[in-house]
Amino acid sequence: MRRLLQVIGAAVALSVIFTITWSAVAVHTVAPRTGAGDLLAAVFGGAQPHGVLAERLRQNGRINLLLLARGGAGDDNPDYTDTILVLSIRPGAHRATMISLPRYMWVEIPAPAGGTVRGKLYAAYALGASQDPNFLRAEWRTPTGQGDLAAATVAATLAQPIDAWVAIDLDAFAAVIDAIGGVRLTVPETLDDPTYPSDVGEETIHIHFDPGAQTLDGRRALQYARSRLSTTEADRSRRQEIVLGALLSSLESAGLSPSLVGAAGRIKDGMRTDLTPADAQTLKPILRSVRQQDVVRITLDDSPLLVLEKLGTEQQPVLVPVGGSYQPLQQFVAGQLP
Repeated sequence: MRRLLQVIGAAVALSVIFTITWSAVAVHTVAPRTGAGDLLAAVFGGAQPHGVLAERLRQNGRINLLLLARGGAGDDNPDYTDTILVLSIRPGAHRATMISLPRYMWVEIPAPAGGTVRGKLYAAYALGASQDPNFLRAEWRTPTGQGDLAAATVAATLAQPIDAWVAIDLDAFAAVIDAIGGVRLTVPETLDDPTYPSDVGEETIHIHFDPGAQTLDGRRALQYARSRLSTTEADRSRRQEIVLGALLSSLESAGLSPSLVGAAGRIKDGMRTDLTPADAQTLKPILRSVRQQDVVRITLDDSPLLVLEKLGTEQQPVLVPVGGSYQPLQQFVAGQLP
């Protein structure tokens, strides 16, 4: 019996060591700025935010978070960010504004050393992900370089600082939703898309959503958020905001369930952030304090301050600022923040 207990004890110890080691690897993969001290503090308590986020909290300042969604593995352009949202929060006032940025905005991307390159906003993350030593500045050739470059591009475009960013791919996004039992949301109007791209080659499927309150699993939530052929880009951005808001609300009450642990591998492979565990823990009650119905939502896809143009021999559609300057748009955004 003593020998059996020793074997069981050794197995449990190995299991705990493996879990802690895997968790450390997973956390560091998702949040590369996490140090050994951050991990120990997260496990044993006492974790404190530091850097810009901590300073914002001390001064009750505005916190601007950049939220990105990309195609991920298997997508034709895995690192292009189809969804680009800025969530601006004023913690003391419990107010927030969510700004949806058009992926086809024509912007200056500060990627190369000593200058910028013009391109569509959704390409900034992909340029950072390339880690090209012959092109990228050294500051973007880091484990968080892809998101850092996207954040710097958005900050320059809106003339607003970005304090932190989170990027997630479609597989991880669906995994999170399934792990928490789906998201509860209200579809404002019928969505019917007979040519939604399937996961099989060039095939398409017919998707349909009736208006009203409903619970969507990961697959259906993605379909609702991503459908673009049946409606405008502005409508698509609003649907993404609805899904994201529902997900944030669901995460507030979600615990560490077996299903969430089971999805950890997909989440590890598909999520990146410059937040540390202490930062994330600090932000959780702040996000919880803001009621979704009180969030001001702004969609720039249909803003009169942007105009559609076609560039190059292929006549690619892009959105450019009216009059050639982003200053009016920057002033508009500044006036909408909490």
